[in-house]
Amino acid sequence: FFYLALMALFLAPIAWLMTDFSTPINYGFKGPYLAFLIHLLNSIGALMLVYAFRYGKAIVVAPLTGLAPVLTILISLGLYGIVPDILLALGIILAIIAMWIFSKEG
Repeated sequence: FFYLALMALFLAPIAWLMTDFSTPINYGFKGPYLAFLIHLLNSIGALMLVYAFRYGKAIVVAPLTGLAPVLTILISLGLYGIVPDILLALGIILAIIAMWIFSKEG
């Protein structure tokens, strides 16, 4: 996490240089404030993941971390109103089932 933070600080000026200031920038709640809250939740989740690995719950937590991208895809499909074709839907369902099976104890 130290190197992650260090690289974020290192790359911040590059992101600043890449910003197009000729277009309006959203400084409202849906701009930097919402990004701050999302990153705060992400950092709390990362901290909880480290504690879970430290205290021996890795067998439960590790497979569930693989479920997050699948859930993100499902949420984005729902938000955009896109219905996936049968093969993609089957792949998503199988990924969810696999992560659930891997996370079962005993």
